[in-house]
Amino acid sequence: MATSLLSPASAAVYGALNVASLLALAPGGVYDDVPQMPTYPHVFFEVRERDARGLGTGALPEIELRVSAVSNYEGMREAQLIIAKAIELLRDQSLTMTGYEQAGRVFYDETVKLSDEERNGVKVHELVAKFRIYGKEL
Repeated sequence: MATSLLSPASAAVYGALNVASLLALAPGGVYDDVPQMPTYPHVFFEVRERDARGLGTGALPEIELRVSAVSNYEGMREAQLIIAKAIELLRDQSLTMTGYEQAGRVFYDETVKLSDEERNGVKVHELVAKFRIYGKEL
């Protein structure tokens, strides 16, 4: 019995995003841990888990997935194109997650713009797409 969906979900998301069509827009790469001196633009994702089962036994872990398009382009267009591609690659998709069967598809919830910030002396723009993934232990 698997104990956490975090690692299998991360591996599945990385596989779904680390493809030529997204890397053409974000040549800096796809990360779940951004390097100290990244190349822009790039994609960063993070997962968080909670139990959504309600009453009864067993588990129904819910993964909250946040995918960020990070760009130093002047304006939002580059980040918008990247996040649109990420949404296209994930929304309503089935993912293969070791030890789990996906319950439903990937749910896309919203995209939000974070405040511009400076990272290692570089002004960046960030758009974050939020998703949910549910898994049933095998």
